[in-house]
Formats: sequence, structure tokens, C-alpha cells
Amino acid sequence: MKGNGAHKITLSAVATLSAGHPFRRRIDPTEGAETVAVQMRDTSPSGVDWTSCVRTDVAGRRKPDWLQPGDILFPARGNVSQNVLIDERIGSLQAVAAPHFFLLRVTRSDVLPAYLAWWLNQEPAQRHLEQNAQSSTLVRNIARPVMEATPVVLPPLPRQEQIVGLANAMQCEEELLQRLRQTNQQIMTGLARDLLAD
Repeated sequence: MKGNGAHKITLSAVATLSAGHPFRRRIDPTEGAETVAVQMRDTSPSGVDWTSCVRTDVAGRRKPDWLQPGDILFPARGNVSQNVLIDERIGSLQAVAAPHFFLLRVTRSDVLPAYLAWWLNQEPAQRHLEQNAQSSTLVRNIARPVMEATPVVLPPLPRQEQIVGLANAMQCEEELLQRLRQTNQQIMTGLARDLLAD
């Protein structure tokens, strides 16, 4: 038991894990499709870019596990292990995760999905995954039992809310700095072009 009221458990004690939608072939765009598939390239630390997702037909024997706010997508394969939280921006869109994601769904009312998403991106959780991943020469692969055994430190809800608020503020600041750097670069490029035109 930690002194601040936090306790340590495993991921499987707070969330269910399932694989992404089992597409049998490549995820190709389908004309007129109402449903979308979220792939690695559609995600970033700030969430899913819904405009970049492929509109495709989600057929198959298995009933689609439609994504909903609070779901967490974690890449089971590849060298990036930053997860992404599905938030309210999904709106009424019907979307599934590509097969290389784990779909995590929180099962307890004393766990904020945003906190769990934050925790899984932090060093203790990342170290566990790194040490237990099965690596081929090119691609890292995280097995389901390894993912389920990931340690999670769970503080009380008010503390989780504080951490999420701080993480969101830092994310906004990072995005602002990024935009500022781009603007500065554009100013310098414009200045250089002006000098060239003189």
C-alpha cells in the first residue's frame, strides 16, 4: 500500500482486453461505407484524427466491437507503445480498431479511463512492457498475458482527476509550442525569401 492512498494492481484487475477487429485482408476504402477503421497512422498523443481514418466495410462473422468514449487503444505490435484514449470527439461515428491494437475497456467505477491511459504511457508500465515484449529483429510484439500483467498504481479518484488535468494542460502546452515553432519557422522562411527577392 502506498502512503498516498494508492495501491498497486494489474491491468487485468481494472480493464478487459480484447484484440482489434479481425480484418481478413488489408483495410481498403469502401465507397459509401458508414463505418471507419482506426489504424496506427490515425493516432497521436492527442488522440485519433477521425478525418484520416479509412471508411471501410466492417463485415465478418464477429459482431463489431464499436469504439466508445473511454476506450483505450494500445498498439500490440510495432515499436511505438503510446496508447490513445477514445474521447467524446468520436461523436456518433461507428468505428473499430485495427487488429494490431489491444482494446482496453475499464471495468471499475473507481478508475478514470483517462488516468489509466496516462499511466500506461508512463515509465513503470512502459518498462514492464519493454522487458517482457517478444522482439523479432524488426517488430516488437506484446503478448496478451504480458499486457494483462502490467502493473497499475491506483490512487483515489480525486488524485486521478488531478493527474489527468495536469497531463491535459501539459499536452495543450506542447501543442501550442509546436504551433509556435512552426510559425517561427514560417517567419524565418519568409524573411529569407524576402532577402532573396531584394
